[in-house]
Order: sequence, then C-alpha cells, then structure tokens
Amino acid sequence: MSSVKGVNHTNITATPIVKVDSEMSGGKLRVAYDTYEAASLVSGSDITIARIPKDATIMDVIVKADALGGSSTLKVGDAGDDDRYLAVVGTWNAAGQVQSMLGGSTAANTAVAGLGYRTTAETDIIITTGGATITGTIYFACYYTVE
Repeated sequence: MSSVKGVNHTNITATPIVKVDSEMSGGKLRVAYDTYEAASLVSGSDITIARIPKDATIMDVIVKADALGGSSTLKVGDAGDDDRYLAVVGTWNAAGQVQSMLGGSTAANTAVAGLGYRTTAETDIIITTGGATITGTIYFACYYTVE
C-alpha cells in the first residue's frame, strides 16, 4: 500500500510551504447560470450563454435540457475550442437529460480539456447546436473559482 498526495496538497504541506494559487485551494466558488428558450433554432447555431472573467478556473459545466428533438446535439466551448467543456452530446430527445464535466451525466463526455482550465481573458461560453433544429429550454451552469 502507498500513501501519496495530490500536487496542491503536497505543496501546502511542504516545509517550507509552497504557495498554491488561491483558486485551487481556498478560492471563492462562483456560478454563471442562464437559460435559453429555443424555438426552431437551426442546427449549427451558437448560443452565447455565459461570460467568465479573466483568470477564472473552470470547475464544472452543466447542461440540462427539455426534449430538444431527435438527432439534436449540443456541445459547449469557447472561441478558442468549440468543445473545450463538453464534447458533442446527442441525442437530446428526452426531457431532463443532463451533461456535466464532473459526472452525473446521462451520456458519456470525453471533453476534459476544460476541467481546471484557467481563462487568460474574459471568456464567453458558447453552446453549439447540431444534428437538427431544436425547440425547448436549455439550462446552463458554469462553476468557477476566482480570487
């Protein structure tokens, strides 16, 4: 059996202590929350859903939706990477589906580049639709730390 420590825990328990960025240990958790009501929104549309401040660290992105329609897909990213937070997830044809970077999702998520991603400038989070025209409500939350 081994006893090991994570990177940040190693730093804060070292002698002398190695400084850890406050958003990684003891930072303030914030949330950006919004909804969008789609009415025959065509495939390939972008929904700008949140603005995250500079030097924020993304901890989770959650999308929950009504039944949006057969063959419909959603992905979540930003201007630098259109699926940084959630890879293409489809089909959103059942009410109450949810997708999260951290888990609890009803579909597999392979996009992990956004977990712990630190913004270098004010960053808009964008949901991109695909596969089919959608109708229904999309609920969105982004949890991030900033100091």
